[in-house]
Amino acid sequence: MSITKALTNEKTSAEEKLEAVAEIVARARENYGNEDAVIESPKVDTANGWMSFVHLEDESKVSVLRGRVAAIKAQAVEYVECNPGASINKKIEELLAIDPCFVNIASGTKFEYI
Repeated sequence: MSITKALTNEKTSAEEKLEAVAEIVARARENYGNEDAVIESPKVDTANGWMSFVHLEDESKVSVLRGRVAAIKAQAVEYVECNPGASINKKIEELLAIDPCFVNIASGTKFEYI
């Protein structure tokens, strides 16, 4: 299953979507060779101000990741168009493996009172 299909599957919960995407990203990081690298969670813009990605609710993470996957696709396409002979799948693998949102899917804060 692709990341796009996982994030848009209407039959699964946000938590299940994130689990499926995390598995794909883990494979990409392993293939890329940075599975042990620590990449800090970025701050993202929310309706209530800037917040670290790991503090978002699952539904909000899914929303952010939909935008990130579109941006990664655009970056990979542009790279391949500018570099004849480049592999679009290898570029996507690289961009996934270093993207601070995708690599921090499994991280998160569980709030006890809210």
